[in-house]
Amino acid sequence: MVSNRNLDNTLKVLNKIKLKKEGVATLQAFFIFFFASIEHLIRRDYGIVTGVIILAMFILGNRFGRDGVAYVAVVTPPLAFGATALFWALISYNIRIMKVGLELIGSLASVAPWLILGAIYGWYTFLHQRAQKRIATARARA
Repeated sequence: MVSNRNLDNTLKVLNKIKLKKEGVATLQAFFIFFFASIEHLIRRDYGIVTGVIILAMFILGNRFGRDGVAYVAVVTPPLAFGATALFWALISYNIRIMKVGLELIGSLASVAPWLILGAIYGWYTFLHQRAQKRIATARARA
């Protein structure tokens, strides 16, 4: 049984974690590659598991990043998934350009709703933080 004291200590440790841009990009790319690869090897396609991981990486990238990391947290997940899908398409179809292209487009289409939801959340967070900085700067000048 988990006590409230252990849970409080765990939350305090998690609140102290702040990653730089490189750390956020590496974390997101690793988890997306790992879980998307597992789902691709099991199902030969991408679906809800990869979609949920992509959404989680958008959220966790903003959560565990330092100030100013929101842009990287928004841009990395689609690029990491695109690279993963391209990697597995090349592994599956060698150099057959048409099949690789169709596999890549199909892979991106299968997780498009998740990418769109994540992008909406991520860009909102990025633009909101930018607006907050401008307001704070304007107040400091006045």
